[in-house]
Amino acid sequence: MALNISQRIKPKHFPWIKSVLLTSLFCVLIAFTTQTVWEGGIAHHLLISFGFGYSAILSSFVIVRLFPNISKLLEAATSMVFSLIVGTLNARFWLDEYLDDSQSGMKSVVLLGIVFCTICYYYFYTKEQKLVAENALETAKRRQADQDKALVQSQLKQLQSQIEPHFLFNTLATISALIETDNDKAKLMLEKLTELLRVTLKNSRNEQSTIEQELALINAYLGIQKIRLGERLTFSINSEGISDDQILPPFLIQPLVENALTHGIEPRAVGGNVSIQITRKDSHLVIEVSDNGAGLNPEPSSSTTGHGVGLSNIKQRIETLFEGKASMSIKEQSTGGVISTLSLPI
Repeated sequence: MALNISQRIKPKHFPWIKSVLLTSLFCVLIAFTTQTVWEGGIAHHLLISFGFGYSAILSSFVIVRLFPNISKLLEAATSMVFSLIVGTLNARFWLDEYLDDSQSGMKSVVLLGIVFCTICYYYFYTKEQKLVAENALETAKRRQADQDKALVQSQLKQLQSQIEPHFLFNTLATISALIETDNDKAKLMLEKLTELLRVTLKNSRNEQSTIEQELALINAYLGIQKIRLGERLTFSINSEGISDDQILPPFLIQPLVENALTHGIEPRAVGGNVSIQITRKDSHLVIEVSDNGAGLNPEPSSSTTGHGVGLSNIKQRIETLFEGKASMSIKEQSTGGVISTLSLPI
């Protein structure tokens, strides 16, 4: 309860506290300046200076409380008039013994008040205008970020609509062929396909996914590819120490796995291994997809070249969704193959 009250009070009162502190500092500077013009101890000059400054702050506070919808210009004008009256009378009282001619002395005091109030309000007005401009810029950035995220989500839906039918038709064709030669493999592939479609349908309805859902998708995808490629493909998935409920954007890992399989394993006659490692490093979730396949520069005779569209799409998505706090890298391993790494803020 105490924390909630503190959180409610702080945003409301902090601007006033800051204004009082800045005004106090300004009043001290003015007091030392006026001491060089008029006689008297520094205490008198501080009292005069604080009379102008605090009367301006107090009147502004009262006006805003009584008339919350008042324009800033009218508030400033009213506060300035009140500050001039109160501050001048206060200054006249403390400078009375030092002013020989009452009329000229009063003019000097009024002039001091005008200069003081003008400088104060000019300072606070420019600060307020700066804050207004910063708030407007922040609002524009937020609006642009929301639009970018909406665009990325739209691109994700489009990407899924393009990839899923292609993969689905190829898998169905393989199942159809296996029915004639190996019923058990055909049944197993159909089960994996059903599992994959179930997870994909669930993820397509949400903007967020979980580690459990993404790994179920990967496991089903690699299970299908394992049936298709046989002994040419081995794979491992390790997410030890990571909660199954850990949130992340959908459809980030699968394109990396598909990339490793299509561009790394399939071009090699002997096939290879695909490894998925998910760990936590400081405040980031690190996803590594590695293979020991053909590498970044496959043989010229290979019909499969490049590591392009899928990776570019992932990079664009994470840059937009995580506002530059996420990263992706792809590099060739010294032992052969490629490792793709995603680093996402938790």
